[in-house]
Amino acid sequence: MRYSFLVFHADYKAFLKELKRLGVLHIETKKHEPSTDIQDMFRAYNDLLRTVRYLGERVKGAEIAGASPVFDHGRDVLARIREIEGLLEQKNQQAGSLDKEAQQLLPWGDFSPSVIEKLSEKGLWFRFLVCKDKRYDPQWEAEHYIEVINDHAGYRYFVKIEKSESKPVDVIELPGVDELHLPEKSLSEIRQEQSEIKDETVKLNHELDLISAHCLGLLNGYADELKAELDETNAYHQTTGHVEERVMIIEGYVPKPKIEELNRSLDEKNVLYVVQKPTEDEKVPVQLKNNKFARVFEVIGDLYELPNHKELDLVPFFAPFYMLFFGFSLGDAGYGLLILFATIWLKFKIKDTKMRSILTLAQWLGGATVLFGALTGTFFGIDLLNSEIAWLESAKRFMIDTDKMFTLALILGVIQILFGMVLKVINITITKGFAYTYSTIGWLLLIIGGGTTYALGQAEVLSASAGKIAMNVVLLVSAALILLLNNPRRNVVMNFLAGLWDVYGMATGLIGDLLSYIRLFALGVSSAILGFVFNELAMSLSPDNIVFGPLVMIIILVIGHGMTLFMAGLGAFVHPIRLTFVEFYKNAGFSGGGKRYTPFAEKSVE
Repeated sequence: MRYSFLVFHADYKAFLKELKRLGVLHIETKKHEPSTDIQDMFRAYNDLLRTVRYLGERVKGAEIAGASPVFDHGRDVLARIREIEGLLEQKNQQAGSLDKEAQQLLPWGDFSPSVIEKLSEKGLWFRFLVCKDKRYDPQWEAEHYIEVINDHAGYRYFVKIEKSESKPVDVIELPGVDELHLPEKSLSEIRQEQSEIKDETVKLNHELDLISAHCLGLLNGYADELKAELDETNAYHQTTGHVEERVMIIEGYVPKPKIEELNRSLDEKNVLYVVQKPTEDEKVPVQLKNNKFARVFEVIGDLYELPNHKELDLVPFFAPFYMLFFGFSLGDAGYGLLILFATIWLKFKIKDTKMRSILTLAQWLGGATVLFGALTGTFFGIDLLNSEIAWLESAKRFMIDTDKMFTLALILGVIQILFGMVLKVINITITKGFAYTYSTIGWLLLIIGGGTTYALGQAEVLSASAGKIAMNVVLLVSAALILLLNNPRRNVVMNFLAGLWDVYGMATGLIGDLLSYIRLFALGVSSAILGFVFNELAMSLSPDNIVFGPLVMIIILVIGHGMTLFMAGLGAFVHPIRLTFVEFYKNAGFSGGGKRYTPFAEKSVE
């Protein structure tokens, strides 16, 4: 329901705090462009969350020795973290500069620049020169006072000493020679500075580790404060002032089950409010309410769009199909067992609620894979249906070959498409009225009624004449619903023309939709073939050696089946999503465009 609150400006802050305590109002967004303050707060909040995540990963599973740093508040912790990060950045820059200076001095060895400076004051000037080995002329040593220091990486490093009362000119009369201007530090001094910077960096990182180990609670508390401040600021931003800013108006939406409690609290505090049913054009927030099984599949539905407030949530309706399609596409009982065991083990290790929900989804998908792997007789690429295993002979009558897999994929496609059309009838009835469903009912009657009549005729349950009469009745009733009654607001001629276009679209669309389900068969067969190929490679490439033979076989099997599980698993995840969002959602008449119900509350409400 839509709520509008009118509050005197002096009482508005207290009213917002009470509204936040109740935690039921989804504030309507009127001003889509956030203010500068909100943008700054949002950046600060997200930056703090990134810092908390980084610190949590930094010491994950590690034992950090040392006393806990003492801070009064989370903002003090954050300030010290930023200070440490700044110091670390400064130390990294200093270390980089020292590395460059050390590389410059390395060919010259460890000498004292201060001694060189004192000699220059006495009129002896040392010039540090370098040239390629091929360009160095030994004759220079006869003409000048030169001392070769080092040969390094194809270059010759040497010193030319000149006696002069003033500094010599920069021009070097030796061809192909460059003069170097070295750092005013010795190599040993640089190494000492590098060691000191390394020690300081280790200390700063250790302090950061201690903060990560002991102060995340303060940081999370500070994050909650920032979020609360951000929510309140946004609430003020969405508030409109009237009567010279003396009357504050804020609007939003409240779920019907929570209206009674809200109204009672508002009446006790004498708050003026107006309750209205949302209009058809309003974009009302939605809150999904599913059972435990369907809830784990909401993460799949979130990849597309939320339903709008007027239509059905399709998650509980596509969840069983998605599970079956995943199992069909992966289709190997061995891979399904691996997924099951891995997810069970991870659920013991991971405590995060959202991650555990995803692992529960993976368990359902793994179970479906075991089911279809048993049905098709595939276990780690081994074709059980054609294997001579005595204890499996009695179970083989329940297994299906590739021809039946193809047929099963089409049958599942027909069932999901027809089920989607039934949901479309319900959706249209809810949003527009039953009179708008006649066209969809006509198509259902044509497909189901026509198919049933044809099947009964082929089975000789109906005689030829009775089958013909039944088929004509189905065609006439379907044609009337599709071509003449598809929209109660249009006249017969417009309905007929629109119906003809609908016939063209449905005839081509349904065939294309149905053929899309063949991908389930293709994926299931391809994963089985890949597993079989790697089994054959492991057998043929392993050497005839009692030690290395089994070792090579195991390596090929692990790598091969690992690649197959990854590629087939990715296809089994993606392609059923396509069948859900394209074929099923389209035939179910899904509109989407909903926005999630996020109440203005002290803590986030799921």
